[in-house]
Amino acid sequence: MFYNIARAAVAVFYKIAFLITYIGRENVPQEGGVLLCSNHRSYFDPPAVAVASPRRISIMAKEELFRNPVFGRLIKALGAYPIRRGKGDAGAVMATLKLLGAGGTTLVFPEGTRVREAGEKKINPGIIRIAIKAKVPIVPCYTNGKYRLFGRLKVYFGKPIYYEEYYDAAPDAETLDRLAGELMGSIYSFAEKR
Repeated sequence: MFYNIARAAVAVFYKIAFLITYIGRENVPQEGGVLLCSNHRSYFDPPAVAVASPRRISIMAKEELFRNPVFGRLIKALGAYPIRRGKGDAGAVMATLKLLGAGGTTLVFPEGTRVREAGEKKINPGIIRIAIKAKVPIVPCYTNGKYRLFGRLKVYFGKPIYYEEYYDAAPDAETLDRLAGELMGSIYSFAEKR
């Protein structure tokens, strides 16, 4: 209930303030677990993708955001859960697998931090490993535009990427790096669209 009310309020704000539009929402599978993987330019990105998504989402967020007790409780109520960046966070991985196994939709920023331009930071191949272990598709997302008044913000959803050929035989490190590079290419393929 709280999520739906908050999402509706944010949707109205983004529509008025940023003239947000959504492209490719039909690419998000209607059922089953889904990983949404997006670029990350601004603190405004998570609400933008949440508003644009046709499904309720959970968000993997850096643990520092949960240190403020008020803000931490708020984002937890909205479906966020923490990850320790720069370390192997088994708890965050298990939480993600549990959410996906229950048929949920999880938003992840696979570059791990805010990035202004494509290529500044590589995608962590661990996200591919999670998708394969959970046997779910990844939907590449891209937020395009500026977070300024009437900035004409657009949120793109690409075609889902399935990794079924690796479900029974886990890929090696080289293959994971290649798949991560391909995912980055899919996310940033929307960068030139206006």
